This record gives sequence, C-alpha cells and structure tokens, in this order.
Amino acid sequence: MDATTVTHEIQPVFDSRSRVLLLGTMPSPASREQGFYYGHPQNRFWRVIAAIFDEPAPRAIEEKRDMLLRHHIALWDVLASCEIEGASDASIRDAQPNDLARIFDAADIRAVFATGTKAGELYRKLIEPTLGVPCTTLPSTSPANAKMKLADLVDAYGKALLPLLGETEKHVLPIADVVKLEKEIAKSGTSLSTLMERAGRALAKVAFDEAQATASQHDPNNATQRQADAISHTPHDNQNGNTDRISSNSHTAEASDPSDENRAAPRIAILCGSGNNGGDGWVAARELARAGCAVDLVTKRPAREISTEPAHEQALLTEAIASEATDAARAGLCQTAASVPIAPQTTATQHAKPRAIAIHVSPSCDELACLLTAADVIVDAILGTGFSGDSVLAPYDAWIRLANEQRSRGARIVAADVPSGLSAQTGKAAEPCLKAHETVTMIASKPGLETPYAFAFCGTVHVAPLAYIEPILESWKQRETTDNTSAENNGLIGSSVATDANAALEAAGAGKQPSPKHDAFRRAETEDDDGYDPYSDRPPTPEPLFQADPWN
Repeated sequence: MDATTVTHEIQPVFDSRSRVLLLGTMPSPASREQGFYYGHPQNRFWRVIAAIFDEPAPRAIEEKRDMLLRHHIALWDVLASCEIEGASDASIRDAQPNDLARIFDAADIRAVFATGTKAGELYRKLIEPTLGVPCTTLPSTSPANAKMKLADLVDAYGKALLPLLGETEKHVLPIADVVKLEKEIAKSGTSLSTLMERAGRALAKVAFDEAQATASQHDPNNATQRQADAISHTPHDNQNGNTDRISSNSHTAEASDPSDENRAAPRIAILCGSGNNGGDGWVAARELARAGCAVDLVTKRPAREISTEPAHEQALLTEAIASEATDAARAGLCQTAASVPIAPQTTATQHAKPRAIAIHVSPSCDELACLLTAADVIVDAILGTGFSGDSVLAPYDAWIRLANEQRSRGARIVAADVPSGLSAQTGKAAEPCLKAHETVTMIASKPGLETPYAFAFCGTVHVAPLAYIEPILESWKQRETTDNTSAENNGLIGSSVATDANAALEAAGAGKQPSPKHDAFRRAETEDDDGYDPYSDRPPTPEPLFQADPWN
C-alpha cells in the first residue's frame, strides 16, 4: 500500500472541566470517514470507556462527546499530520505534532495518557520535551491488540483514569427542573426522542445485568420450580385447557411458556404505561431483544393509540421491529417445513431467539400473572415522575400487585425513573406501590428518591445521565446569582415587613409539632393511623437508612 499524507481535521474534545487527556496517534481511515475518533467498528475504545463508568456504549458522535465531557476526559491525537500507509502506525513518517497548549491553557489537565505504544513513543519524542508533561502509555484498544481482552482493557483504563477523575457529581433536581432541563437539552440539539433512546438503553443495560446475575445464581432445581409455578398459573377464563394463548391482540399469539429451549435466553417482562415512562420501556424492549433476551411487552394501548410524544414514535418503531421478527420467524418455519418433514417449532421456541418481542395489549390479570411468573426480570415503565396521589388506578394497580407478588417468588424488578406509585417529588408511596430492586432514574436524581425510606421501594438507584448537563446547570446558577445581585441593588419594598411577619409566624409555631398530613418526609411508622406504611409487610425498624433490602 502506498503511503499518503494525512492531515488531522477532527477537532479535539475538551472544555474547562477536563482533567485527563487521552491521546491516540492519528485517526484511522474509518475514523476520518466518520469524522470522529475510534470509528472502526472493531475498535473497543468506546466500549472500554463506557464500561469503566458502568454505562451503555455510546453510538452517535454527540453521545460519545457527551460521555467524555461528563467524565472530564479530553481526547485528541499526538499528530497533526504525517505520511502513513492505511492505518498502520508502524509506517508513520514525517510526523508533525499537534499543539496541545490549547487544551492545557483551557483546562486543569492532571495527567496525559497515550492509547497505544506508538502514540506514547511519538508523544515522548515530539511533545514532552517542550510541554514538560510526562505521558503514561495504556494498551491499545485496536482489534490488532488481540492479546488484550475487553475485560483486561477495562481493568487497565479504569485503574489509570478513575483515581484521577474521582466521583461524578450527583445532582438532585425537583421534577419541574428536570422538565426544564430536558427542554434546554433539546434546544441545544439533542432531541427528546434521542434522550428517550438513551434512557431506554440505560434501562435495558441494568435489566440485562440483572438477568445475567439471576441466571448465574439459578440452579436446576430453582429453574424447575419456576417452570412448575408458571405452568400452574392456568388462566381461569380459558375453557379449552390451552394455557399457551396470552392475548388476542399480540404479535405472537402463543404465551411465553417456560420450556427448556426458552431457559437459554433471559426472559424479560416489560410493563409499559401510555406516557413517556412507557416510551422508555418500548425502547428497552428492542434493546433487550437485540441482546438475545426473550421479551414480553405489556401495554394498555397499542402503539398507534399512544398519544404522548416521543413515546408514540418509539412504540411504533418497536412494534415494527417486533412484526418484522415475527414475520421472519414464520418465513423460516415455512422453509424448514418445505425442506425437512419434521414437526413445526412452537412459538415459544421462536420467542427465545434474538430480536423476538411479544407485545401483549391489555391482558387479563390471569394472563399477566402467567407472563410475569415466567420472567426472570420485570421492568416497571408504567407511571414515571408525573405520578402523584394516594392510589393507583386500574389496570396499573393490578399490574403493580402482580409484579410485587412475583418479586416475593424470586423475580428481579427494575424500575424506570421511579417505582410506579412512588412520588418522585415527595417520596410518598401510594397504594399499591411497586417495590424494585434497582431503579434507573434519568438525567438526575429526584427528591423523592433521596428520602430516608425510599430504599424500601427503589432499591439501588442508578442515575442515567443521558446528556452533558453541567454547562446548563452552571448557567442557571450564574443567572440566579445575577438576579439576586440585581434584587439586592434595587432593594425590596416591604422587606422589613415580611421579615417581621416571618418572625411572628415562627414565634407562634414554636414548640408545636408539624401536622403529619403536611410533613412529606415523616417517618413511615407514624403513618399507621391513615393506612400508609411502606413497612406494612414486616415489623417497623428504628433505623432510617438501609444497607440491605428490607423486603427480603
């Protein structure tokens, strides 16, 4: 292959918050064509960075840039230009370095890392003598470095980067601010539909991890018992004795019968409401199917009748994928039947294959119980952060009770944004309220998830960041500071009167206990008199915080 002169035309990724700098050698032909770093599909760079922060691997360029900036990582290459044969670093000649001063002038860079041996050699030769900053060489994420497995790369990069980056700042925002933030993100170019796709992928990742952990813990006796439980859940309204049929309005007509074939694939049941919380569930369904899971999606309305956007858009897309997979499976069965005279496969066997999604519209309680009993993991995407009140309306109240019942039998539950029935703003639980093992909350945590007894419903809370929000939050603070300064300079009419009135109210209320009905963060044990008690299925305990799941 002839050498060609290549000039670096991809802009570096950094801002004033960047703390470490990662440097490659020169963008490969695939990266230059894509217009961003590590663009070869076999390169493991983005999977490694995502893994050390326990996030789904980013796909779009903007998502990759966001992930780097959120974690204060700057990214560029050592060389500004060179002669090179294809993507072969060994063939590099006439190398000219990039001017890294623009990054060091803007950010407090604490360490520099080269993502491969050649990048390290060129940095030490061309840049370190003038910049005076040493460089640590990390193993290459290129597929050519086949001796390094993904787990080894994650370990090496994690040990190098995490001590320097520290913990990511945790934001707790009121629901109104989260809505405002979503609008600001959309204005900056990341649409609400894109945010929903990212949310669904984050939800799918946690659900898939739960399914994998569950599969590794299950022994044959446990699996056999789960199958027996599922088979014993015969729908009462089925007069012909056939327990295979789940919903007359389903893309796969037969039920998800837990056969030996199906046990090979993790089984996920996703409960979707008709709002945008449900939209996260529709996205998660296709992501989990792509990962090889057998997915049952339960919805009150078919995709075409969902009016909320972007949930409607995402539901239609998932429905189309489910239909295509079903049609392909049927076509495969026809070809097999024509060529080999054997009995046709059952739909349950089809369902266990990758990309299989069964959509169940308004199943009866018996039908839903059968579905949930067969599930290893149940995903709650029913109500979301918009819920408030003392009770959950039908049919979602029954869905929540059935999911909680299966939790007691060993199923794992993952909630999207907030467990259904729990107020994300106050932390008060309605009747019924879902009890999750894991909660994936979007963009930032919410006040209701931070209350002392929230763990009883939320389990472990994971924040799916979705976008780079620090600049927006910083602009809000600056605007608030400016407004406060302006108000102080202008003076506040009647401020002394307001101060005197507040002092009088405080004096009048001295020594009085707050009304339980108006104290959103009261201890749960004081709620027995009006029927609200998150600890209703176990004796009250004095500790306000939990290190283990109190429901098990």
